[in-house]
Amino acid sequence: MSAQIEILASLQTVDREIKQHHGKKQRLVGELQVKEQEIQSKKQEVETLTAALAETEKLRQEKERVLQDESKKATDRRMRMNRIKNSKELMALQREIDLIKQGNSEREEELIKLMEEVDRAKSEINAKAEELAKLQAEWEQKQAESKSQITGIDQAVSEAASRRQSIASQVAGELISRYELIFSRRDGTAVVEVAGGICQGCYMNIPPQLWNEIIRSEKVYLCPSCQRILYHRPVEESVKPA
Repeated sequence: MSAQIEILASLQTVDREIKQHHGKKQRLVGELQVKEQEIQSKKQEVETLTAALAETEKLRQEKERVLQDESKKATDRRMRMNRIKNSKELMALQREIDLIKQGNSEREEELIKLMEEVDRAKSEINAKAEELAKLQAEWEQKQAESKSQITGIDQAVSEAASRRQSIASQVAGELISRYELIFSRRDGTAVVEVAGGICQGCYMNIPPQLWNEIIRSEKVYLCPSCQRILYHRPVEESVKPA
């Protein structure tokens, strides 16, 4: 294996480490965002229910006002009946009082339903508020834990980036540019071994002539199938001493 490719292999190890750290950080941030979305959704539910409750309360108060006004009107009509002697007027007033009573009876039924609706709404709002409080507490705890982990990840990435810079400085500019392009396009695997004439990145057979050239030459070769940088490790390098 050529010195440049050996350095690239070491660089790839560090880059994978950095990539893994970034992935973990993204997962932590994503989990926090999911929690935040859940909280916002629950807040919206509480706000919607609270707004609906306010409208119901407004309607209830309006019906109570009308009921009181009509009750006063009925009382006034009964008092007038004591002063009227004409039978036709008395009958007209009685019909009016009866209509008021009928209307008030219907309003009272409506008020009962509205009050029950208000009670249900308040109960539901309280339940949602408790769920919201629980979500917020969980989010705060998760945020504290994630903040500590993210700080550790950032520190690890910073240390790995320093090592990467040291290693990358030993690779020719054109070669490292090619490596970085392949690394980004091949999910973090740019440099792979050829074992038994098979690329260990895509597991496709390497043409025999190319395989022989990889074994003999110090040049950089790419896999015809996946375009990864190939290297061959001689048997004496692959087998560790006992």
